[in-house]
Amino acid sequence: MLSLSKKGLTCLVVFCFLSTIIYHHNRKKCYIPPATPMMLSPDAIQQVSEIQITTERILNQMDQRIRRVNFVDKTNTTSAQHSKVYLKDPKNSYCVGDRLTVQVDMFDYLGKKKTYGGDFLRARISTPELEAGSSGRIEDLNNGSYRVHFILFWEGSVTINVFLMHPSEVASALWTFRNQWHGYVDHMGKYVTPQQQREVICGFHLDKKGELCEYTDQRDEEYFYCVKPQNFSCDSLSKVKSWWRHDKTLFTTDQMSLLDKSNIRVRIPTDFHHINVSHCNNSHISITKTCKIGMKLEYPSGYAMKDVWYPKSCRMLTYKRLEEVGTCLQGKFIHMFGDSTVKLWYDYMGQKIKSLKPFHLYEDNWSQQLLNLDLERNMKISWKRHTFPFITTTYQSWKEERTITREIDLIRGDNRTVIILSIGVHFRAYPLYYFIKRLHNIRRAIERLLIRSPETKVIIKTENTGEMDKNFETMSDFHAAMHYSVMEIVFNGLNVGFVNGWDMTNAFDTNKIHPAEKFYGNEVKMLMTYIC
Repeated sequence: MLSLSKKGLTCLVVFCFLSTIIYHHNRKKCYIPPATPMMLSPDAIQQVSEIQITTERILNQMDQRIRRVNFVDKTNTTSAQHSKVYLKDPKNSYCVGDRLTVQVDMFDYLGKKKTYGGDFLRARISTPELEAGSSGRIEDLNNGSYRVHFILFWEGSVTINVFLMHPSEVASALWTFRNQWHGYVDHMGKYVTPQQQREVICGFHLDKKGELCEYTDQRDEEYFYCVKPQNFSCDSLSKVKSWWRHDKTLFTTDQMSLLDKSNIRVRIPTDFHHINVSHCNNSHISITKTCKIGMKLEYPSGYAMKDVWYPKSCRMLTYKRLEEVGTCLQGKFIHMFGDSTVKLWYDYMGQKIKSLKPFHLYEDNWSQQLLNLDLERNMKISWKRHTFPFITTTYQSWKEERTITREIDLIRGDNRTVIILSIGVHFRAYPLYYFIKRLHNIRRAIERLLIRSPETKVIIKTENTGEMDKNFETMSDFHAAMHYSVMEIVFNGLNVGFVNGWDMTNAFDTNKIHPAEKFYGNEVKMLMTYIC
């Protein structure tokens, strides 16, 4: 990826736009072209779309955050064991509600101080006796040092943990390789006629020579391609599927050594054991208002204690059984669009609300469309996958595939309507450009929805923290951290609600994309707080 000036970025966007036009004529793909000097007319510049300009601007913002590091030798990479964490401006005593800052100084395996940033860190405070935890916000000083900012939410002995998830050398490689190819996932399409069927290669980027079938959403600039099978119409594409190619990599053997599990999520030593936090005069954190739509996405956004989530700035609904809020759900139409992490919510609600009954649709795999009906309350809850990229080895119906953007456009909206979105995990194996463009299009659809129906409630879920135990090139939480930052940019100022799975799962220390029910049950409780 290139770091560009505003003028250079404009030229880059225009060049990609013009190359895309050529691509749709010759069926050859332009992703991010080399910065080739060009003479551009005013008419050509005016043809660059708002989607392309916004997507490239955000991509460039993200690119500026990544430190470019050339891997030479492991001894020169960041070592958690040689690094250290210490209190910034330590005090003799701390009060509930205080802000606490620690500094992290990074060193390599030779004990030499790092002079640049870019390490992927994660921070958390905890009190095991209370089963309490909260996230820390990390500030990169870009000189080999970091500051981590915590809020002391509870009283007791508090332990501070800062983890090196990946050294900057790995983070740089993950960013570069993700954005320069499409080789981590393969796609296949099935074309069907009454007489025969044929399976062919599909994808977002095809280098195959010959005729292609192009599936285009011109307004949203979404494109998908399949090799056109001989004697088949492009309209006969019936199903698509995809699968991970974990055998394919751009990492060298030496770089791969840094992805050994022993080098992942390593705790950085502290020069202190713990701090003691007490209730002081006027230090009690008093929260009276209930969480509502329109509150901004924050990190940290709260804390966990005894398997219960406590938001920082508002109160969450309290109930022992989901059915206790059944009156609130009377007449509601709840649409869930996303991946398996929000499908957990759908399954949870179906299990806990006994009056909900499944209406079986005609697909027969885990990612089929799902529908629950409650005739007593005149309520329905549906879940639908967020369409390609949606990586599953079972065939999915192509004709009913629609982006979340198009799904939102089909919803009238009113004060009974709730739309829930979750998107991210399935995009980790693709250049970030696609994720940014999809989120930007979703924002535009939400804006259109709220113009025609400002009473409609929209809730967006961020990704959960993951296992971090294998397939790091495509499943590392580094990619999820990039997605979280993109969400902060794209959805800023939008009148929606957020369920911050990224923060909550770190505070609970789950480290699973699909956490236990007691944890994602808190995500559902946050959701219900917005709905009710």
